[in-house]
Amino acid sequence: MMLALVLALVALPRVVPLLDETVTVPTADWRDFGVPVRQLPARIECGFTVENGGSGVRLLLIDRAGFERMSAGQGYHVLAATAYQRSGALAYYAPPGDYVIVADNRMEGRGPAEVRLQVALVFDGGGELPRTLSPERRAVVVGLSILFFGAVALVAGGRLWRAFR
Repeated sequence: MMLALVLALVALPRVVPLLDETVTVPTADWRDFGVPVRQLPARIECGFTVENGGSGVRLLLIDRAGFERMSAGQGYHVLAATAYQRSGALAYYAPPGDYVIVADNRMEGRGPAEVRLQVALVFDGGGELPRTLSPERRAVVVGLSILFFGAVALVAGGRLWRAFR
């Protein structure tokens, strides 16, 4: 009984809060917040609510190199993002590395936005969050499925044809 209790406690995810505060995002600009993931993979969970001003902001999760390109006005790759909205959340399974959460207020440029931002790392020892296949792999899976279905239909049709003759 005691062993089961110990194993259950060990299996619980460890949550490390990184940020839980209200920040001001300037008009037509963004604010960035570093998220270091050290040693162990973690799920980065981030939620936000616009408390005052603006019609909505969006959150972006970018790796450090992508953020440097974004700051320089170059193309960058977003790991996870929300739409421009008054509240939302995102989660991303991240291997060890440096990441940046960007609160983006560039949609309308009407005024600054006060945003309640909560960021946490969840160490649950699990694998990646469910994702979709890349377009190339998706095409291969669909093509092979159609070929398999066609082969089964031909074999079954042939047997039925012979049985009714």
